[in-house]
Amino acid sequence: MARRMPWFVVCFALVLLAACAGPRAGGSCCEPACNVCADACSDEPGPQPCDRPPEAKAGEAWCRVWIPPVSKQVTERVCVCPETCRTVRLPAEYGTRPTLVCVSPAKMKEIIRPAVYTTKKEDVCVRGPRDAYRRVECESVPEGATRQAECWVKEKCPPVFETRERRVCVEPPRKTLEYTPARYEQREERFVTKPARCAKETIPARYEERTRTVCVSPGRWEWRRNTTCEVPVEGLPALEVEMVDSNPDGGAEGVFEQGSIVRYDLTVRSDVGSEAFPTISVVFTLPEHLEFISGEGMGVAIQGAGQAASSSTFKLSLEQEVRMHILARVVSVPPTTFVQTTASVRTADGEELATETESTSLAKKGEK
Repeated sequence: MARRMPWFVVCFALVLLAACAGPRAGGSCCEPACNVCADACSDEPGPQPCDRPPEAKAGEAWCRVWIPPVSKQVTERVCVCPETCRTVRLPAEYGTRPTLVCVSPAKMKEIIRPAVYTTKKEDVCVRGPRDAYRRVECESVPEGATRQAECWVKEKCPPVFETRERRVCVEPPRKTLEYTPARYEQREERFVTKPARCAKETIPARYEERTRTVCVSPGRWEWRRNTTCEVPVEGLPALEVEMVDSNPDGGAEGVFEQGSIVRYDLTVRSDVGSEAFPTISVVFTLPEHLEFISGEGMGVAIQGAGQAASSSTFKLSLEQEVRMHILARVVSVPPTTFVQTTASVRTADGEELATETESTSLAKKGEK
């Protein structure tokens, strides 16, 4: 179904008739449309000027098209507050310096030192030398001789000494004077380095960066030839693109380990639109951590290597869908564990119609 022409496009069918070839009596044939007070840089189309396409021929149809104005943003440095002066009172300034402070004065003290004693050891005789008798075995006598009843031997016993201690005074008690010197500490002393005073202060001007819109090219009306008296519309019906990741069998998989295979299933579906689709194809872009293995689809072939793959061209009718999938191997794991794979639907001229991105979680082997 053909789209309606925008309201700012006026279709002017020009048939060169003798009656309209020249000006009418009392004014031109498009005199009511004249208005020279339009804003040239307004986004809204101004009134149509009073002219005709000079190169028009008999039987041709021409359309007047509004070309929007082109503007740009210009950044300027603007003074929002001029330079001013004022008198201010500056407080006194202080500094610190080290100084010695007496925290304890010198002192004299009389001390009585007690006597000093020591212990001496000496040997004392507790028993003098003496004679002692010790009983011994009597000698045997011949048979028939008189036998002695007991035999004793006289011995000399030496004197016995003991080591005894006694306390001896080696230094009698005496009086002495003890002198304690004064004690000083180093402390920080605060002193005035600059007294309080008044001074003039200059407040610099304040500037701001402000942006304004500048008209580079004003809007204008332009004649364009159209054999159908309609504005050419290069429209396309809406596309629905959906991609999901899974294990090679198509089952759900949360995290893929290094060395495993990831499957990406892509569905390209067309909605009801104004026109049928042109010839299109799908371009897959894998992250550096995945490597393309193979792919297949409904009536399409998929080829690729490394991190790039693309399908063969195909056409979509209205409310029709095409399914395809690719397989990729996990060759490494990024620090963030998440990677993104992109599928781009493009025309034969390389124009991108739709894009779908799928995030996949990767993990090192054994950390799943």
